[in-house]
Amino acid sequence: MDIYCRVTPYGLVPLYDSDHDLKQRLRVGSTVRCRVSLPRNYRFHKKFFALVRLTFDNLPLPLVERWNVRSENDMLRRFKRDLGYYSSMVNDLGEREIEYRSISFSAMDEQEFERFYDDCVNLVLHQYIPGINRQDLLEEVEKFK
Repeated sequence: MDIYCRVTPYGLVPLYDSDHDLKQRLRVGSTVRCRVSLPRNYRFHKKFFALVRLTFDNLPLPLVERWNVRSENDMLRRFKRDLGYYSSMVNDLGEREIEYRSISFSAMDEQEFERFYDDCVNLVLHQYIPGINRQDLLEEVEKFK
């Protein structure tokens, strides 16, 4: 059972009526296991995809050709590949296959996504579009989204 709660000085309070109904099923004095995570911020998610689009639009031609980056999805896969967000396996034919990890809302909480975003910004600054100032890049991302 997952419920959304708001943190108050008195503890966690169910956020929605449906969450309150689920909480009501719990008996006072019973022991429950809780997993606390910060839900992802949709605006931050949009900001990340603005970074992907901006990087794709400004990727130097030699890198486009070397990495065969033809779309924003290719750019996203390149981020994941360079940051190690994938698993690698050998199929029945002996060929290496890569499965990229998901960055969906359910796969990453806010903190993990924030780390991923910061790592992507560093990739852009140091490997993809070197010479751009960090502050300039972040301002362009804000304008772009």
